[in-house]
Amino acid sequence: MSDLLTGAFDLHVHCSPDVVRRAQDVYDVAIAAKAAGMAGVGLKDHTTSTVGRCHVLNRMYPDGPRFFSSLALNPPVGGLNPAAVESALQSGVDIVYLPTYSAAHHIDVLGENVTPVPHPNGGVQRLKIIGQDSELLPEVKTIIQAIAHHDAVLATGHVSPGEALAAIEFARSCGHHRLIVTHASQLVPGMSVDDQRRAARFGALIEHSFLAVTECCPGNVSLAEIAEQIRSVGDRHIVLSSDFGQPANGPPIEAFCDHAGRLVELGFRDDQLKRMLCENPRNLITQRRRPDYETP
Repeated sequence: MSDLLTGAFDLHVHCSPDVVRRAQDVYDVAIAAKAAGMAGVGLKDHTTSTVGRCHVLNRMYPDGPRFFSSLALNPPVGGLNPAAVESALQSGVDIVYLPTYSAAHHIDVLGENVTPVPHPNGGVQRLKIIGQDSELLPEVKTIIQAIAHHDAVLATGHVSPGEALAAIEFARSCGHHRLIVTHASQLVPGMSVDDQRRAARFGALIEHSFLAVTECCPGNVSLAEIAEQIRSVGDRHIVLSSDFGQPANGPPIEAFCDHAGRLVELGFRDDQLKRMLCENPRNLITQRRRPDYETP
């Protein structure tokens, strides 16, 4: 493996234990990230918080890399559940994703069966974050306010571009700036360059995940298309991640390095790659202000 990942972050990695088969378990991912000299790895699970795994890994690797935890607001945690979010935030979760596989937009685009777990009672739970009045749902506002209070990262998940922009705009109205559009170039959410620019004007970073260029990703795009989107929005607004963990894509850290290296072939300079792999994700995820708690 090259030294391309030295000091880099990949904030979107899937590994086992999980409800679906993954390429590696969390221990092997940690070993690979350490060997690559990475600064940070974000562990994502669509069905539960990864706080516990990251806490143990950070004790094991006090000198880095740092592991960042997440919570995705899908049915196993109650969906748009402020109590689950507050609990995770008080436990130290770093990133909160709006609904992913249970988002109505995800289901509308990819169908009812693209989900890691069966839906309760055989039904499909289609979560929207905007109500019939075209306003964010009250529980969504409560969730975003809690994320802002705890200074965690709000990730837009698989909601529609319009919903994502509404969430970002509300978060900014709360004075919050740790915002990221989840894998903008994937079919879900399928965010246009104009909408990416609008999100960036609100202060959000735009994530491009390399999963989008693989056969594992429905409606996959070329790396050249992602490169064009990056250039259209500007690398100062971009975070590169893998979204890897699928067995077909192999070990996530190795595959992340391979795909990042292909951007060199597409004309990206070292300083641009450093900005998207190191500086932008570091500014997003580190130096977090955590509120003081009173132990009940």
